[in-house]
Amino acid sequence: MKEPSILITGASSGFGLLTARLALWRGWRVVATARRPEAIALEPSENLLSVPLDVTDGGSIGQAVRAALHAFGALDAVVNNAGMAHFATAEEASEEALRLEFETNFFGAVALAKAVLPHMRARGRGELVFVSSDWGRTGIPCYSGYCASKHAIEGWAESLFHEVGPLGIGVTLIEPGAFDTGFTAREVAGSAETHRAYAALREAVARGFDEEGQAPTGEPVAEAILKAASGEEPRLRVPVGQDALEWCGERFREEEEAFIHRLARHYRWPGTR
Repeated sequence: MKEPSILITGASSGFGLLTARLALWRGWRVVATARRPEAIALEPSENLLSVPLDVTDGGSIGQAVRAALHAFGALDAVVNNAGMAHFATAEEASEEALRLEFETNFFGAVALAKAVLPHMRARGRGELVFVSSDWGRTGIPCYSGYCASKHAIEGWAESLFHEVGPLGIGVTLIEPGAFDTGFTAREVAGSAETHRAYAALREAVARGFDEEGQAPTGEPVAEAILKAASGEEPRLRVPVGQDALEWCGERFREEEEAFIHRLARHYRWPGTR
């Protein structure tokens, strides 16, 4: 039996790179993707295929999926990890900046999932993993676009969870807290007037994150992603990191996962795991 195969977006850094490295170490066949695949710092291996993928480009998504299937014959799991953020208040962030966040964090993830679903349906199995955030369940000042796009993918993935469970396909949302991954937000410059109006808030938000100290490295997130990709995670939402556990635990009851399954039974939606 062949080792399982996995496609990972945003694999040139952060959680994507850590997950690809861990998967290779555990014997997976890995399709590591990034806009610049030459930036993916992984040792060459017969189990590794590095391909270009821009999640905001439908043609690029199709080419990457075809390359993965040609190389490995099947995809057992797909990890939607690519993401970006802007640092700006809701008023000063441009429509262009907001659209880019949604194109990357929401529409890109949706497009890739839809590109691989026919293959997974035909096989009767597969795992779709979405790297969200603990900010996907709350709103943070100066990150309204990022939070909104993560809220959107959370809602979409939860609906998908109910729809494809009966077809043998798993859906998992990984919700990391603060980790040291090299991920930085792009700052959006508003007008001088709006910048002055929100100057104290912007400074307080930036200072607050600085005062929290050094965040842990992202290996626990990679472990959680690979567990979900293996089909071993029964939960829809998986907070990772102490801050994520505290935030999600305080805002949402622990029984949330039970509610999701009760909802499926109430409406007699079949096959929800």
